[in-house]
Amino acid sequence: MKTRKTRCLALLVALSLSACGGGGSGGGAAFGGIVPTPTPAPAASPAPATPPAAQDTTIAVTTEGKVAGTADADTVSFLGIPYARPPVGALRWAPPQPPAAHDATLQARAFGNACPQAPGAVSSAIAEDCLYINVWKPAGTQPGARLPVVFYIHGGAFTLGSGEMGPSPLASQGVVVVSFNYRLGALGYLANKALRAANKDGSLGNFAVMDQLAALGWVQKNIAAFGGDAGNVTLWGTSAGATQSFSLLQSPKAKGLFQRAVMQSGGAAEYSNPSMDASLAVGDTAVTNLGCSGAADVVACLRALPVSALLAQGGLKWRPTVDAQVITQVPARAFESGNFNQVPVMIGGVFDEGTLFVDTKLSAAYYPLYLRGLAPAGYDTTAIEAAYPIGNYAVPAQGIARAIGDAMYACGNSARRDALSAWVPVYGWEFTDPLLSFPSNPSGFYYGTAHGMDSYYFTGTVDALAGYPYFDPGSASTPDAATTAQRKTLATQMRSYLLNFAKTGDPNGDGRNIPTRWPRFTGPAERALIDFSYPAVKVSSNAFEHTHKCDTLWGPAVFPPMY
Repeated sequence: MKTRKTRCLALLVALSLSACGGGGSGGGAAFGGIVPTPTPAPAASPAPATPPAAQDTTIAVTTEGKVAGTADADTVSFLGIPYARPPVGALRWAPPQPPAAHDATLQARAFGNACPQAPGAVSSAIAEDCLYINVWKPAGTQPGARLPVVFYIHGGAFTLGSGEMGPSPLASQGVVVVSFNYRLGALGYLANKALRAANKDGSLGNFAVMDQLAALGWVQKNIAAFGGDAGNVTLWGTSAGATQSFSLLQSPKAKGLFQRAVMQSGGAAEYSNPSMDASLAVGDTAVTNLGCSGAADVVACLRALPVSALLAQGGLKWRPTVDAQVITQVPARAFESGNFNQVPVMIGGVFDEGTLFVDTKLSAAYYPLYLRGLAPAGYDTTAIEAAYPIGNYAVPAQGIARAIGDAMYACGNSARRDALSAWVPVYGWEFTDPLLSFPSNPSGFYYGTAHGMDSYYFTGTVDALAGYPYFDPGSASTPDAATTAQRKTLATQMRSYLLNFAKTGDPNGDGRNIPTRWPRFTGPAERALIDFSYPAVKVSSNAFEHTHKCDTLWGPAVFPPMY
C-alpha cells in the first residue's frame, strides 16, 4: 500500500493536487465565531423539563435516507454517499439522475469508486459506478448549525483524480467540506450528435459539468443535515477543477448554487471551452476509433463498449463544451459582458506553474519548436523566442516551463481578474517559495514552486511536503529550522485568508487574524495582488503582469487567439 506521502506526490504529478488527508483532521483552532454554542436548558419549573438530547453527530438524515459517518478527534467524515444513480448502461452518457432512496442506514465510511481513469492517481477502486460525494464537518456539529461550506472540484487534466483529494483538513477549522467524483475523459466530455438527440435536453458533451451541477444540487438539499449552510457555499477548483469552476461561474444552470468561488491555477483561456463544432470533431474521431461511426444505432454501440476501450481514447483532448445549454458562452468572453453568476472570487496560482508539464530532458534542438507550439498557426513567434532565450536557463526544459506557466496559467488568470473585476469583488494571489523558485546557480532542472503546491498551504498541511524533491531542487539547500518555521507561519496565514473568504466573501474577514491586508483587485489600472511568500507576505500592483509578460507578450491586447 502506498504511503500517504507517496500518494500526495502522485496526486501533485497528476495535475490535481489538493491537500491529502483521508480522515480530515487538520489541527489548529476552530474558525472563530462559527462553531455554535449548545442550546441552554429550559428554566427551572415545578416539573423540570429534560433538555432534548443532542443528536448523534455521526448520523445524518439525507433526502435518500440515513448515513453513518466516522468521528475522529477533530472531524466527522461521511464518505462515498451516492449523489446520483450509477451512470452505467442506459445512463452512460446521459445527464445524472437522482440517487435511489435506501431504508437501511448507509455506512458512509469509505470513499466510493473513482471514475474510470488510468491507474496511479487515486487509491480508491475504479469503476463506472462512481458518482459519490464526501462530507467532512467539525466534531460535534449538529444539524442546522449553518456553517460555511467549501465545495471542492478536483483537478487532473479532465482525465484523472477523485473526491479523495478533497481539502478535508479544513473541516477542523469550522467549515463543512464537500468533495465528489465526476465523470472523466471520454465518459465525461464526449460530444456526439446521436447522444445529444437521445438525451433530448440539448446538452452536448458536458456530462462531467452536469455531474458537478448535480453534486451542487445535492448539497442544496442535504448539507443542512451535516451542519452546513446551503446559502453559504464556496466553490473551490484546482487546475482542471478551476477551469470547470470558471465554467460553472458562467453556467445559467449553476445560478444560486454557490455564493463565492476560488479558482486555483486554472487560467480559463479560450481553448478551455471549445465550441460545439470543435468538440464534435474530437468526438467524431473517438467514435470512429471506437468502431461505432457506421453502426445502425450509434448510441447503443457506444453504450455497449467496455470501459477499457474508452480509456484508450486518452490521447484526445477532453474539455467542457460551449453547448448553449449548460455553458452558454465562452467564460472568458462572458466575464467581459457580465453574463455570469456574479459572486466574489479569488483567482491565483504559483510562480512555477509550468514545471510539471515539460519533458525535463528536452534537448536544445527542440527548444524553438516547443516555444512556437504555444502560438496558433500563422502567429509571428519571434517575440516569444526573444522573451525566453535559451541561454537564460540551466537546461532547455526550464525555459519551456517558464513560457508554459506564463502563457497558459499566469496570464490567463490575469485576464480573468481584469474582466471580472468590473462586476464583482476580485482577490488575486501568487504563491512563491523563494528557496524553491530561486535556487543559487542551478545546474539542472528544478520544479520550483510547482503547480498546485499552494493547496498544502491553504489547508495547513505543509508538513506533508517535507520529504518531496520539490524541497531540495538541485543546488538549492535543504531548508533549515528557521525556513520550516516560516513556511508553517505562511501556511497558517493563507488558511486564515481562505477561511475568511468562505465565511464572508472577503479574505480579510474582520481583520483580527490578518497581519497583512489583502487588497481588492480593481482592474487594469490597479492590479493589486497579495504575494504569498516568506519571510513576509507582501502586496504588489501590476508587478505580476510585468514578471509573467502578460502585457508585452501573452495578454489579450497582444495575443487575442489565446486570451
